[in-house]
Amino acid sequence: YMAILKLFHVLAVFIWIGTQLMLSRLIAYLPLEEKGVQHRLQRILKRIYQTIDFPSMCVAVGLGLTSLLLKETNWKAPWLHLKLTCAFLLILCDLVIGRSLIWTSSYKPWVYRLIHTLEGICLLGILIAIYLLKNLF
Repeated sequence: YMAILKLFHVLAVFIWIGTQLMLSRLIAYLPLEEKGVQHRLQRILKRIYQTIDFPSMCVAVGLGLTSLLLKETNWKAPWLHLKLTCAFLLILCDLVIGRSLIWTSSYKPWVYRLIHTLEGICLLGILIAIYLLKNLF
């Protein structure tokens, strides 16, 4: 059952990170559009966040925590600390994106480009933790 749990965790992570990267990039370009286009695009992005991004984040985090608690985990392993720190930063980025879409704050493109870059760095950090550092420690 652990293999199935990990499979669904990885699928949820792919969906979550994919939509998160897309949303942060599209929000950065939102102020460049005309007001009518901005309003329609914002409604679409809000719907994507509420129906795909946020639920997949909850599933990914829930399954990740479940798999951590069900198996023997070395809580002192450096790779695990890197992975969990990057995952926490991704969650924060996601919540910032969701907040801005739901409460329609003013969009500053540089903020969302920075968030997009941070998401990429965190994703890279997770991959390095899983595939390189995990085998070393």
